[in-house]
Amino acid sequence: VPIRKNERIRRIRKTVVSGVEQDYGELAFGKDLSIDIESDIPETDQNKDNALAIIFGIEEYRNVSPVTYAKRDAYFVKEYFEKVLGIPQSCIYFRTDNEVGKAEFDKVFSKGGWLDKRIEKKITEVYIYYAGHGAPDLKADKAYLIPFDSDPNYASITGFEVEKLYKGLADLGAKSVTVFLDACFSGANRENEILLADARPVRIEVRSPALKSNLTVFSAASSNEISSAWPEKKHGLFSYFLMKGMRGDADTDGDSRLTVGELADYIKANVSKTATFLNREQTPVMQSRDKERVLVKY
Repeated sequence: VPIRKNERIRRIRKTVVSGVEQDYGELAFGKDLSIDIESDIPETDQNKDNALAIIFGIEEYRNVSPVTYAKRDAYFVKEYFEKVLGIPQSCIYFRTDNEVGKAEFDKVFSKGGWLDKRIEKKITEVYIYYAGHGAPDLKADKAYLIPFDSDPNYASITGFEVEKLYKGLADLGAKSVTVFLDACFSGANRENEILLADARPVRIEVRSPALKSNLTVFSAASSNEISSAWPEKKHGLFSYFLMKGMRGDADTDGDSRLTVGELADYIKANVSKTATFLNREQTPVMQSRDKERVLVKY
């Protein structure tokens, strides 16, 4: 910038440097910038050829505020499903952002849909991961997952009912179904911003059908709590400890076998503790009749 000593400048001109948000895909960070769960993901000897997985991560929405880090969460959960659980890439149905509209939910989870057509009764293991918005229908006292093109103010019309999801999954006849739900139903997002018009975060109990022995559900938060983001780790708080637990940290007895119960206890303890440092309350919930079922053998 040239400086003219003999010329009087009437006003100071501002120079503004701004960033442009852009998705560069997978990035390699130095050790000082790396996030532990994203590097050196362990690869087990498990081979789940009879498993199917659905991974939906919706960060950017058409009608409402984004879900911070949801796309990043989904990408790395896919890595863990492949490397740790041993699910072949060809058996993983992975979609993010505008790929996950209401029609996609119907296509995958409805009777005769993508999952139903591929299930072998009593043989197939099913794994579901969802990171995105949830919303309540206060009049019906029900909870809904919010697709990319949905409006949470009309959740019962444009959303996908959680009770319907659980019932459909339980009725598939699969050997086991494991659901990881990084969403909350308080009417707010990960930054506690209100999604619903003229409303505060609300308290709603998600009513699920009586769990069959083959259905296990991990939920990120309970009641009116927010499913939080963890800026330091660039992930949802629940999703971060889900992956950290899967990599071996949740194998508390050191027997190289990670059970449903061990993973649930690890996630609950660490999410609840970390949430307090973020000035939040978040208590994950796990529902299962088979807490001793082994998820990972190291």
